[in-house]
Amino acid sequence: MKSNFKKAMAMTAAVAASAVLMAACAQPAPSAPASAAPAEAPAAPAEAPADPEPSGAEVEFPTRDISVVVPWGPGGETDLTVRTLTNEMANFWGITMPITNMAGAGGSVGLAEVHNQTPDGYTILGTSAAALANAQVLGLVDVSYREWHGWAATFSPNVVVVRADSPFQTIDDLVDAMTANPGSITGASAGPGSSGHLGAVVFAEGVGAEFLHIPYEGGAAAIIGTLAGEVDFNAQLSSEMIDYLRSGDLRGLAALTEEDLVITGGIDGDVIIPSILNYAPGMTNVVPFGGVFGLYVHEDTHPDVLASIDEAYQFALTTDSMAAYIQERGLVLFGFDREQTAAYLETTASIVNWTLYDIGSAHVSPEYLGIPRP
Repeated sequence: MKSNFKKAMAMTAAVAASAVLMAACAQPAPSAPASAAPAEAPAAPAEAPADPEPSGAEVEFPTRDISVVVPWGPGGETDLTVRTLTNEMANFWGITMPITNMAGAGGSVGLAEVHNQTPDGYTILGTSAAALANAQVLGLVDVSYREWHGWAATFSPNVVVVRADSPFQTIDDLVDAMTANPGSITGASAGPGSSGHLGAVVFAEGVGAEFLHIPYEGGAAAIIGTLAGEVDFNAQLSSEMIDYLRSGDLRGLAALTEEDLVITGGIDGDVIIPSILNYAPGMTNVVPFGGVFGLYVHEDTHPDVLASIDEAYQFALTTDSMAAYIQERGLVLFGFDREQTAAYLETTASIVNWTLYDIGSAHVSPEYLGIPRP
């Protein structure tokens, strides 16, 4: 499974080089009019930020503990992934890496906190690619995703699910109902701009259908609403629904992945969720789609520091605890290096931000920020 997704993302990175939840919707004043499109909009780079010029003297890193900021509450997929990853990195270095959960404003509070620190590598941001990519377009903070070096470690795809007793047995059944009754089939999420909402919108647009969005107070509430029959479906991340998928309380109709998604540990054996490409092969330009979790530091971080983080990160990916965590949560190991992460962020920014713009949730036009349409 891992090799299939690495192959898929190598293709995605190539697309980004030649030209994809998790942010909450907020309403601060925009940095620029949503309709603005100046003649000299910033160009979209296809490569990772250039390493800053060495100062001449070699930088030893780390020589003390490293602070990690997660801009979301404890217990979520971002928090759990970052804790597992950084615990192994800390073991590699022989230090500690205490984590501070700094939630607020769609992840922008913690993002800004790290960005404003001295770029010496001793304050690291642990977040999702989508949250980093859409913060500026949502008007949450005037910091571009292009101002970071990153390491995208794990992936959890969006999965279209229904309750066990739903009349929709297959993705064909659901899409047929959506097509026959536009806007009457209901889909739950944690709210506009959330990972589940974006997944549902990408799914609906990909199959040429419409649904009625029903926002809940958080992803867990959206899942409970689906289980209770309050809505027809949701498209939350697989890792958020892993226990219900294993128990059979939720039925996965389609995964926003290139290959079928296999979840181990089901009550009747492996749970196999068909790829959306089986139904809509034209969606190859937007899948895999879901939550990608990893670490980020300021673009001005010294090359020696970046190289040390590279080494500790690669070590952490190979540990037994990381492998066990990935299997338990039904995640996919990406293990992207800085260059691959930069390419993935470009693709993510294009898909996510233009989706937000098209549904009216963007406060700043992606075009103004030099983000091309997918």
